[in-house]
Amino acid sequence: MNRADKMDSKEGIKEDPIKSIPGLSLADQQRIQDFDSRHYDYLDMSVPTLALISKALAHYNTLLVQEPEKAKQPGASPLNPQIFCRLGHLYLLVLEWEKALACYQTFYIKSPLSRKDPYFYYGLGLVYYQLECYLGAAFAFQHALYLDPGFARSNEILFRLGLIFKYLEIYDVAHRFFRRTMTDPSPFTETKEMINFHIGHIYELQGRYETAKKYYEQVIQSPTCDNQLRADVLRQMGWMFHTVEDFGERSMREGQAIKCLTKSLEHDPNNGQTWYFMGRCYAAMMRVHDAFAAYRSSIDKSEANADTWCSIGTLYQQQNQPMDALQAYVCAVQLDKTHSPAWFDLGMLYEGLKQFPDALHCYQNGIKHGKTAATPSIIQRAELLENSIKGSFAAFDSVPKTLPHLEEALALPIAAELTAGHRPPQTVKKTSLLPEPSDNIALSNQQMQVLNMLKQHESQLDPAQQVLLATLQAQFMVQQQEQQLQNNTKTSASNNTVSPATIQALKDKPFPLLPFASSTRLPLSERLEAMDELIRKSASEVLAECSSLEYGKLSSDHLKLNLLNETGLPPTPPAAPMPHLPKSALHPLAPSVFVENKKEALSKDMEDYLLRQPCAILKNLSNVLRLDLSLFSTKTLVETAPDHQIEVRTQKKQRSEDNFDSSNSERIWKCESVRNWSTVSKYGMYQAQEFQKALQEDSENKSISDSDSNNSGPSKKAKKSSMIRFGTNVDLSDTNIWRIQLAELDKLPPLVKVKAAKNMLSHLDHTILGMNSVQLYMKIPGCRTPGHQENLNFCSVNINIGPGDCEWFCVAHEYWGVIQQLCEKNDVHFLHGSWWPNLNDLRNANVPVYRFVQKPGDLVWVNSGTVHWVQALGWCNNIAWNVGPFTAEQYYLGTERYEWNKLQNFKSIVPMVHLTWAVAVNVLFEKKDEQMWKLVRLTLRRSMRYCQVLLEHLKAMGKTAKYQARDKNENAHYCKDCDLEVFNILFIIKEKEKDSSEYVVRCYDCARKIDKDLKTILILHQYRVKELMEIYDRCVLIDSSSS
Repeated sequence: MNRADKMDSKEGIKEDPIKSIPGLSLADQQRIQDFDSRHYDYLDMSVPTLALISKALAHYNTLLVQEPEKAKQPGASPLNPQIFCRLGHLYLLVLEWEKALACYQTFYIKSPLSRKDPYFYYGLGLVYYQLECYLGAAFAFQHALYLDPGFARSNEILFRLGLIFKYLEIYDVAHRFFRRTMTDPSPFTETKEMINFHIGHIYELQGRYETAKKYYEQVIQSPTCDNQLRADVLRQMGWMFHTVEDFGERSMREGQAIKCLTKSLEHDPNNGQTWYFMGRCYAAMMRVHDAFAAYRSSIDKSEANADTWCSIGTLYQQQNQPMDALQAYVCAVQLDKTHSPAWFDLGMLYEGLKQFPDALHCYQNGIKHGKTAATPSIIQRAELLENSIKGSFAAFDSVPKTLPHLEEALALPIAAELTAGHRPPQTVKKTSLLPEPSDNIALSNQQMQVLNMLKQHESQLDPAQQVLLATLQAQFMVQQQEQQLQNNTKTSASNNTVSPATIQALKDKPFPLLPFASSTRLPLSERLEAMDELIRKSASEVLAECSSLEYGKLSSDHLKLNLLNETGLPPTPPAAPMPHLPKSALHPLAPSVFVENKKEALSKDMEDYLLRQPCAILKNLSNVLRLDLSLFSTKTLVETAPDHQIEVRTQKKQRSEDNFDSSNSERIWKCESVRNWSTVSKYGMYQAQEFQKALQEDSENKSISDSDSNNSGPSKKAKKSSMIRFGTNVDLSDTNIWRIQLAELDKLPPLVKVKAAKNMLSHLDHTILGMNSVQLYMKIPGCRTPGHQENLNFCSVNINIGPGDCEWFCVAHEYWGVIQQLCEKNDVHFLHGSWWPNLNDLRNANVPVYRFVQKPGDLVWVNSGTVHWVQALGWCNNIAWNVGPFTAEQYYLGTERYEWNKLQNFKSIVPMVHLTWAVAVNVLFEKKDEQMWKLVRLTLRRSMRYCQVLLEHLKAMGKTAKYQARDKNENAHYCKDCDLEVFNILFIIKEKEKDSSEYVVRCYDCARKIDKDLKTILILHQYRVKELMEIYDRCVLIDSSSS
């Protein structure tokens, strides 16, 4: 029952038209009110239950029909919008997805109560999940957990979030959700074996095959594992043995694969995919007959797909049966027009028989429309054929053909048995490659004659003719069934079928309910003024507000810390600034200053200028300050610490305006890269080698250009994309190694220094890599830093060491909500994902973009919350770090992102609560800093109050928190499970790790999920409430004269 429902009395059921349902007993009416999204998958949907839900739905829909007339009556009260939430829940329980979605959307629009209702968000998430709008589902699920960390279906949410992030290929986040699912005690419809299977699969996708194998074996050996899951895991293990060379010699691996697949079929003999994998293994072992039999079994199990037919084609081609191979490949591409291997294999079949135009057509289809990228050899073959055919097409076309032309082969109808249950991937656009087969399934007279002839000689048919017979028979049977269906006018689609229009609408606009903040909300200064009396209360007055609480009966609302507001609601992305800028203003010039002298560089005017700009570039700064940037050159780095670790990202080299998919056919937002590790010296060698290679290519291109200038025709050489490596996140924090380099940066002005009293991050007594310490980046042309905002929206400083340039793109923080929605629309996660914006999309969304080049020695200033992405134009190194100026805007944007990260399950690596208490101890606030002071006081107030309430609540539970003062330079603490900052009150759990034990910190909510009564958990607090009160009361405004 929803919280609002529980507050109503039983008498209220008779008065409330939503709760008073004619024809139902009071008990049944109460039962209907109890039904909500939590009952999905947990309710016995018997005939009486369905009848009950049906009556409730009929009653509610009648109320909605009558509402317009009723509203015209004098004194009539409007219908409670809660009815739409009730309808949404009931439609959810009977799997009416579209109707449930419509009702939930209406409830959100009509009722502010929806923002505080975790049951509404859970139901909405389930609907989005079912409609395959996975980012929308994650958004709704995370809201439910944010509002109620102890939500009754938290396990169901965590598991689905794990699946969603695995689908998004954000494996670390997915693994974290699956791990939390293992320890969550709430009811769950899946098993621990299923969770372990998904964890193992994540390790396999990450290339950690031995670890994946251990998880798979753990599932198989579990006595409680059901046969279906055991069959699935054995199939996955078999395929892993077949494909992964790390498991040993080929014949041994294939033997292991066959063994696993055979065991899988013992548990699930009708699984077509397992039979297909078996066929692939037999084919690799050259056991052709067994491979054909396995493929045939795969088709017989009604799970035929493009992979199966492509493999059959390969076998026929190896057996020198080109016509049979052609038919199999055609089946594959008819089932899936984007199946690249089938197109390429079909192209090689045609090319081998000297039917070059058909071969070229196949290669082009695979390259242009295929889901997987073409190999360089395929691209080269296509280019060679294209150049050879041009001008002599007729000559090639006159060559006697062994096989039908591609157009003729594709015109053959596809068997109905092959398409049964097959659905093309939703994310792939249907593209016309050649004339589509007719939608008319009726057999022609010629096909009927062929069918009758084949039936008469069925015992003498070869395998290819048997396939053709089966195809025609299946199509004839479907034709008869279709005729029967057309005669039955009462036939209708199932109620829980989702229309393609609904799914497409969600993909066009993934978040119709995304709660954008109003663009007309009060300015920060006015909001702070409204809370002035609250802010100026003393510590004792703040804690006196808690005296009326019953500490033993507190709800989750009282045991949550929200740095932004007292309502417990999360922040919302900002709406686009209004009015929209004209198109001519969408390409503003980047603020740029040529620094004339040291006095100008260190001036207050320069600071104020930078703080007013979303981004800025300072030129000549390194010269006037006499910075020795050669200390950060590759040569010096290699000489200083050749074996220093460096993270390496393998990326695709593209123009800065472009970001194409793997087939180079479509612009996308997702920015792919593979992470590995190396050393400074090895990457330095790579930089040098690429530089030498580029010089050689330039020399060759110049020779070609000179040669072409003497010819009439232009050069035909095509530009190919290549993979490059980006050396990133080189840690320069160790003063024992990088003392000279770090000392050189002390010459910078205070605002942009790594450590300075004016830098908020300098008041943390521990190092946060890349934030209050320097990181270095080593690049070659094309290396990319994808789009992002800095951690917790802190400002950043970036100096180009050279010798090459970098190109920057920046968007002011007011537009981050628009970019966030564009990310979701393009199926990438704004925080967890990696993305490279499409400039045309930004222009169409009226987002202004600063675009500029950073030369060697230039310092780029990125202000609070600015979205930016960077690409190297030449060979260069860059150094960067973050700073936190003492401004109200910086602090507010930091706390806002802190809460947004909490909602999005994204770790805030700057511990904002810890930082705020440190600032309160170290900083004296003057009158000119009043807004900043008010924000700090609000955080101190909320944090202190939370600590008091939680300690008293623990005392009421009979628990004692032991005092243990925080050590100097002790790192801030985070919950191991949910990654939230844990300030002051620590819940310690001893965990065994192999042969040792580890003491792990968790937050209150995660600790209670492990041990509800906290009996096995050590509770520590690092500050006494009295200490916090004293710090709070000392944090006051002072007169400028006394400072």
